[in-house]
Amino acid sequence: MTTHDSQAPRAGAMLSRRSESMRRPRAGRACRSGRARRASSGLRPFMLAMALLSAVLCGGCERAPAPPAPAAPASDADRPQRLPTATIRVGGAPLVVEVARDPAEQAKGMMFRRSLGPDEAMLFIFDRETNHSFWMKNTYVDLDLAFIGGDGAIVQTERMRAFATEPVFSREPARFALEVPAGWFAAHGVGEGTKVLIPPEVAGGAPAR
Repeated sequence: MTTHDSQAPRAGAMLSRRSESMRRPRAGRACRSGRARRASSGLRPFMLAMALLSAVLCGGCERAPAPPAPAAPASDADRPQRLPTATIRVGGAPLVVEVARDPAEQAKGMMFRRSLGPDEAMLFIFDRETNHSFWMKNTYVDLDLAFIGGDGAIVQTERMRAFATEPVFSREPARFALEVPAGWFAAHGVGEGTKVLIPPEVAGGAPAR
């Protein structure tokens, strides 16, 4: 037999009311949640400002130029040499010359000199009278070159161009060679046949005259 009690609640209705009570938010919880949202929204501008400041500072660090590296000191091989001097006469003109005697001095010659004085000159003294050659590697200024025989007479003159690496050979044996600034020979009337007086203490033997 099926009984029917109108006052007895149904299980389904009881579950419905319990569900409604669970879905209904509590007032206190809603207030606390609102305060949290307001606090969080207040932090956002501050955090954004800090992020922008950090980006600006970092960007400035990246744009700052690095300090220049110290220049490497020039080696002795790249410096012009300065040699003992002597006075000779070229034609009628006295001339103070640096004297290059050994092969290392002669190989370097006037290399690495950025400029020359109007009468700056170098005399090359060779061990024996033979054919010689010169080039202008690492030489920054044009030069006049004279090959000089053992008797002191100029046997050949040449205009030497800065940095030219094509060697220039003497056509005749030479005991000496003389380098002066380009144009010096023309200014002093010097050419083939001009006599060069080299004192014996400089020439290392009988005077070249």
